[in-house]
Amino acid sequence: MEALRVETRHLFRYAAGIMFMNLSLRGLVIGFVLAVGLFAQASASEQRVALVIGNGGYRSVPELRNSRNDADDISEQLKRLGFAVIDGRDLDRSAMQAALSRFAQRLRGSEAGLVYYSGHGLQINGQNFLVPVDLKMDGGAFTPFEMVKLDDVIEALSYTDGVRLLVLDACRDNPFANVLAQNKGSRGAGMTRGLAKIERSQGMLIAYSTQPNAVAADGNGRNSPFTGALVREMQVPGLEVATVFRRVAVNVNRETGGAQTPELSVSLLQDFYLNPQESDVSAWQKLGPSASVTDLKTFISRFPTSVMVDAARARLEAIENANERERLAREYAEKERRLRQELETAEAGYRKATSELAERRESEERERLASAKSSGLPAATTPPALTSTHAGSVPEIAASTRDDNEREQRINEQAAKEQAAREQVATAERERLASQVAAFEADKARLADERRALERAMSESLAKAQAERERAEKRVAAETARLPVFALDQQRTIAPAATPRRAASTCQEINARAQIGDISEADRDILKHGCR
Repeated sequence: MEALRVETRHLFRYAAGIMFMNLSLRGLVIGFVLAVGLFAQASASEQRVALVIGNGGYRSVPELRNSRNDADDISEQLKRLGFAVIDGRDLDRSAMQAALSRFAQRLRGSEAGLVYYSGHGLQINGQNFLVPVDLKMDGGAFTPFEMVKLDDVIEALSYTDGVRLLVLDACRDNPFANVLAQNKGSRGAGMTRGLAKIERSQGMLIAYSTQPNAVAADGNGRNSPFTGALVREMQVPGLEVATVFRRVAVNVNRETGGAQTPELSVSLLQDFYLNPQESDVSAWQKLGPSASVTDLKTFISRFPTSVMVDAARARLEAIENANERERLAREYAEKERRLRQELETAEAGYRKATSELAERRESEERERLASAKSSGLPAATTPPALTSTHAGSVPEIAASTRDDNEREQRINEQAAKEQAAREQVATAERERLASQVAAFEADKARLADERRALERAMSESLAKAQAERERAEKRVAAETARLPVFALDQQRTIAPAATPRRAASTCQEINARAQIGDISEADRDILKHGCR
């Protein structure tokens, strides 16, 4: 009995453990699912979702050549701009309904939803329809139930709490009213009534490819005029979406010679940017009048087709000319400094050599006078031997005199040799010093010639640089005058405003030009007030 109780307790503990493990596993699974759902919802909330449909291969009417191209190009641009795109080409009614359903599901929590449709569209009794490719012409009769209501598209767009965009490059006419389609190059033929104006448009932007009661051309190139213009404008960064479609309308009207003018209905409650990158206008305004060479080159590379590019190039040329002028001034100032230093060294050497030569000549003159004085004969005296009371014999006296004469002669000869040697050394030193003086004089003349040549070259170079600078500044002024009004937020775009204290390089340039007389009154004022 006791053994049975123990076994029972073990069974209860085992069962409790199994239940606990099951509950824990279920909790983990539920937590994982919730986490995935929340992550998916968070990811969806960051998305911009688009539905792009291009219907061109109609089975009952002539094909629209460009609808698929239009849809492909719009889809590619939207993907580049961060949209998650649901694509559909040549869809029948059921496929269009399925695409709308997927689109509506993807829109939940998104920040923007966009529908682009290229193909046939029509209205019946004031209600708009998009035409699937499988709409049949049975003796010219068909029912609205075979098409897709545009209201269903608007209803799908309402699944987003963000911006809603509807772009219709569709015929505003009913091609199925006349199977013959008198104009195969247009999206529709026969009737004059197109899509009815959509009244339920609050919080939406709706762009139509043409005006009411008009026909939108299919185009002779790859795209229709409307889609071709839209593709180009979508690539322009920093434009608010309403501005994008206004520019599209202007371009289409111009390209078609006024035959087609898109219509725009805007009821957005916030700004929205298809291409949120910085625009050329914004970047230009940020540059300001003190933009550097690097900033201007970056602007030109980023916006090669901007209307401000010519002005940027003109400013870049003006800055580079000014920098070249300053470089020339610094180069010539350095050459002038070296020439001055060499000239001062030559003049110091010349003065030293001249002084040494003069001292050498004075020293030689003193030595000559001293030698001449010391070589004169002494006064006659009676030899002590003749007056001595102990005088020797006459032969001894004569021998002594002869020895004295020989000794004196040797002394004189030695003195003469030493004098000749000194004169030879002195002559050589004089010649060396004279040669050095002549060399220094030649250096002085050469340096003076180089300085004159440098001044001429500097004057010519600075005059040329000044002419280039004036030409560049005129070009800047001309290009700035051509800029659109929206790009002219600055008072000046030619050069930076003057500062109370001029840069050292500018002052150095003016000083260098002042040395050769190339200075204007403005430069004088700068030297007086800005260079201290």
